[in-house]
Amino acid sequence: MIMSAMPQENAEKGRNAERCSLCGGLDGRVFVHAKQRTVAECPTCGLRALSPMPSMDDLIAVNNETVHPFFNAYLEDEESYRGYFARKLDDLQRHEASGRLLDVGCGAGFFLDAARERGYDIAGVDLSSVPVGYARDTLGLDVTIGSLYEYQAPSGSFDVVTMFQTIEHDPTPTALGAELFRLLAPGGTLMVTTPAADGFVARVMGKRWFGYRNVEHVSFFNRQSLQYLLEAAGFEIVLLEVEHGKKLTMKYVLNRLINYYYNHRTFLSNSLRIFRPPMFLLGKAAVFEPWAHLYAIARKPATS
Repeated sequence: MIMSAMPQENAEKGRNAERCSLCGGLDGRVFVHAKQRTVAECPTCGLRALSPMPSMDDLIAVNNETVHPFFNAYLEDEESYRGYFARKLDDLQRHEASGRLLDVGCGAGFFLDAARERGYDIAGVDLSSVPVGYARDTLGLDVTIGSLYEYQAPSGSFDVVTMFQTIEHDPTPTALGAELFRLLAPGGTLMVTTPAADGFVARVMGKRWFGYRNVEHVSFFNRQSLQYLLEAAGFEIVLLEVEHGKKLTMKYVLNRLINYYYNHRTFLSNSLRIFRPPMFLLGKAAVFEPWAHLYAIARKPATS
């Protein structure tokens, strides 16, 4: 659901007059203001989310503004991504060793490429034409441009659905959970990762956590709210934990931090010209975020 604007008198009192986009509660409070955006927290389900919530069209416009520098950084970190996805596939094969797999928010297709090599029958969907074009033309993958809701695959089409760092981009988490549940075959497996609003990095940084400053992110999950989303959709949770983030180059980290803490349009128009020399020198240095991401594996009941 798309939320309406918050009345001024409620904002002044620190209250959020909108319904929670996950549980529908009305008792939320303003949690933080970041980059001219307001994040509200629901005391019922624990979700933190933008208030007002942007529309999907708004989010597509933001993605179109930010896609090129982040996509280029993504390609430069291919080795790190592939190592991370290999570990995720090791986990997945313990629960669903084969079958039809859909990756939602598939990006350039590194995970799908690795899953195909392991014998899965793969498909992907992503809002952005830039990474989808790479996945199709360079990797030869079956991927579709658009939102999951436009994908419209028949119910029960997939044995596995994966979403890596994607649910935080969706303004309608309840609808998202329902669609994921619909797409999975009975007994099918869902694998999800997302930045952890209750992880070590987020707790240390508090209201200055960069998760709240990413202009593409609209929903901020902790273990409570992710559990609520999955169980409300009908899933049985197999695993729900906070994990370390993957290794990142210092170039990638600096790229992101500049975007998070400065105006992203100014950042993009300057094209990182000033920062290219130090980034080149830092390009091979690697860091990781400790206990930074939520990681969940859930199953659709065999009889539902």
